[in-house]
Amino acid sequence: MSGIYGIFRHDGAPVDPIWMERMRAAMAYYGPDGGGGVIEGSIGLGYLLLKINPEDEFEQQPMDGNSSLLVTSARLDNRKELLEAFSLTGHGAAEISDGRLVSLAYERWGEQVCTHLQGDWALAGWDRRERKLLLARDACGNATLYYYEGKGFLAFATSIKALLAIPGVKIEPDRLRLAEVLVSWQHDAELTAYKGFRRLLWAHAMAVNAEGRSRMWRHWSPEGRALLSYRRDEEYEEAFLEQYTRAVRSCLRSQKPIAATLSGGRDSGSVAALAAPLLAQQGRCLTAYTSVPCFAPDGAGGHKQGNEWGLAHATALMAGDNVEHLPVDAQNYRVLQGIEHLLDVHDGPGHAAGNQYWLQAVTEAAAKNGSAVVLTGQMGNAAVSWSGNGSALLALLQGRRKTALSLLLHAEPNPWLTIKRQILKPLLTPGIRAFRRLRSLRGTPWQSYSALNARMGLDLHLQARMRAAAFDPTYTFSPLEDMQLPFFKPNWGIGCGISSELGARHSLSFLDPTFNRSLVEFILQVPDDQFRRNGQASRLFRKAFASRLPQPVLDGRIKGLQAADVGHRVLRERMEIEDCLNSLACLPEVTEILDLQRMRGCLADLAKSVNPETTQRAGTILLRGLGVGIFLRHLADTRS
Repeated sequence: MSGIYGIFRHDGAPVDPIWMERMRAAMAYYGPDGGGGVIEGSIGLGYLLLKINPEDEFEQQPMDGNSSLLVTSARLDNRKELLEAFSLTGHGAAEISDGRLVSLAYERWGEQVCTHLQGDWALAGWDRRERKLLLARDACGNATLYYYEGKGFLAFATSIKALLAIPGVKIEPDRLRLAEVLVSWQHDAELTAYKGFRRLLWAHAMAVNAEGRSRMWRHWSPEGRALLSYRRDEEYEEAFLEQYTRAVRSCLRSQKPIAATLSGGRDSGSVAALAAPLLAQQGRCLTAYTSVPCFAPDGAGGHKQGNEWGLAHATALMAGDNVEHLPVDAQNYRVLQGIEHLLDVHDGPGHAAGNQYWLQAVTEAAAKNGSAVVLTGQMGNAAVSWSGNGSALLALLQGRRKTALSLLLHAEPNPWLTIKRQILKPLLTPGIRAFRRLRSLRGTPWQSYSALNARMGLDLHLQARMRAAAFDPTYTFSPLEDMQLPFFKPNWGIGCGISSELGARHSLSFLDPTFNRSLVEFILQVPDDQFRRNGQASRLFRKAFASRLPQPVLDGRIKGLQAADVGHRVLRERMEIEDCLNSLACLPEVTEILDLQRMRGCLADLAKSVNPETTQRAGTILLRGLGVGIFLRHLADTRS
């Protein structure tokens, strides 16, 4: 996606052009196709252009309205509706850029503009009359927007690199954020790896006035939607396919090559199954990339598919003759290289450190092929292939009596399972959760899957924070908890925004039609008994794609595990990793946060045997810990 940046001096001082240039230079790769900037006294706005869709040829930002200035990184899903709203449906509509539409919407609706935009977008709007800055981010969090509040000013950008380039900013690590990454706690998504540098939460907006006072609000929520009540099951399937197809079509506007990541699962498979026929109608192809192991996939075990090529290829063949399916074994990519690449892209460590090498390999393959768009199905589990909560008691607590009765009568295949799952499990879950907490080491379950130093966990009051957030680190889920809604809560998302930053680094755009706002809103309105019936989960998806995906993929009995050979890859780099651990041990700030002895133990266990347990621990403890440690080492080098 394109990039935006800017500064608002609410102390009244004029914006320094040197500051703006430093910000632009730091994130210049966001704009391979140009850009622009403007300074009006105490406000400065900048834009960097990446041309993806045909109308991007006509993009000229910043946008100068009658009473406003605006910059936006936007790919709109409701472009047609906005063109109609502004009576721009004539011959010249194709020359109206998405940025222009966002500017017109801001002129008309002001702060309420967010509710009228669908797609991937982040914006900064300046109201000349009220001397007020609006920052906002899309409902599904596919675009990023960071900000930093300094003395007398607020700076913002789609890349944190621009904020770090501002003269005089204090740069130090945010230990709480690093701890949350280490324990993979999806919480406090506004935090970044740098203290004081914040991420605007998705589905949120922030206004800052001339006195420097700010207010923040949430402009979209997944909660409180009335359920649909169709007469026939087939109507749900038809409406689902219509919504999903529209979401996929909206991602195919680019005339440049379209690519997709393709696993052996349902979500990316369903994206390819819908995208390929749509592209075929235009005489175009879809290039699908599947990560495959180059070593024995010994990390998978009997219940996981370590090599997804077979299932993925069956999906590609069924999707259409216009699918070019390519394996990516990342033979020449290193695990440490992948971690370094993530730090370069994201300016902070991520919880999926063990996947970064193959993500880099796939991204670079797509970029080399000239692709402008890479389709993913990242949020499919919570949306298109949602399995259903399947709990009659939960539906009853939510006030959905009709759904509760249907689940009680039809969710399970026999009376015994009805008693077991609908009655006994909800009653026993609190006791099971308490038992697992007591069994855990010193009452801190995260120590069994994290490199976080126990002392640091105490200093940060991590357990108290988890309790206050009603988070269970034993991952013992209750049938009385809605497992779907948390996926759409803006404070979730340790990895939020990384895909857009990864795309920008390689001049392409990652698009996830499974996280389309209208599609998500539809899914949230479907009664739970459409997802779970007679012991079958993901029922709506299975029926809708019965003739579009291979039966083994639809069944989904064996889940795929990407990076199943990462244990062998780590051992290939054992000497480099040991050297890295030794260098990290020399840094007090690293040893305060990381348990390096536990990380070394993971490496030693892996050397004895590469199996599912040692591979999992290597990913969650060793590699995740290396990501945090290398980040802190880079920070120390910068200071010196």
